[in-house]
Amino acid sequence: MKKILSGLLIIGFLGGGAASIHAAEENVNGTNSASITVNGSLGQDNEDENAPNIDEGSDDWINVTLDTANIFYTTKDSQHKTITSPDYTITNNSGRAVKISAEDFTVTSGNLDNVDALKISGADYSAAEKSVDLKTFAEGEFLTLANNQGKMNVDTDAQSTHANTTTYKYSGTTKDEYYKGKAEQTAHTLTLAFEALGKDGNPVTP
Repeated sequence: MKKILSGLLIIGFLGGGAASIHAAEENVNGTNSASITVNGSLGQDNEDENAPNIDEGSDDWINVTLDTANIFYTTKDSQHKTITSPDYTITNNSGRAVKISAEDFTVTSGNLDNVDALKISGADYSAAEKSVDLKTFAEGEFLTLANNQGKMNVDTDAQSTHANTTTYKYSGTTKDEYYKGKAEQTAHTLTLAFEALGKDGNPVTP
């Protein structure tokens, strides 16, 4: 399943933390009563990769942090032909790996008529460079991040094997020398979709 978050508005799905449960034995001998300590585990903790009460593939596993307001701009050094941006961060706080897809990219103000190329790019869990073309946008996968312990496969991967955080940025080019003597502002909404992967790091079949 996917959790669609519009406009880069990110919400962490957090419930009550799971209480630790300790087992102990007592030999009841020569007495007619015994006291038992009972610990309850209520709610859910999606930061715990061994959380017992969250279904595999559930949106309840999704716990991602990223910047909600992004900018891109042209540079004077390139005579305003080159588009660049600051670096922005995405962090997966969940006990499960997460796949991040670009669901939609809309222009809400202005236009990109004089932009030749525009893309968003970042490194995924294996440090492979991934990108999405925003100029000729097509819905699709952006990148995947490991869980908060650096694992894709919870059972077999060693801790910190893969990246659970990455940086991304925008880049591109403008047409000819159009912006050398002109200035325009544009506004956009980038909608991302988040999919919690299974314990083995693969998509969960419904």
